[in-house]
Amino acid sequence: MVLVLENRALVKLGEERMGQAFQNMVKHKNLGWICFFVGGLWAAQNVWHSSL
Repeated sequence: MVLVLENRALVKLGEERMGQAFQNMVKHKNLGWICFFVGGLWAAQNVWHSSL
């Protein structure tokens, strides 16, 4: 989701083809960034724990 919303070409394509569904996705952009970073921390924790 973050990849799509940060790419200008994909944003334009989404606005043209998806309409209201894309606007709903844009409303959740901040939540997407939060999930992106929390997931990254979780993955880093798993790597750290598996190396012990």
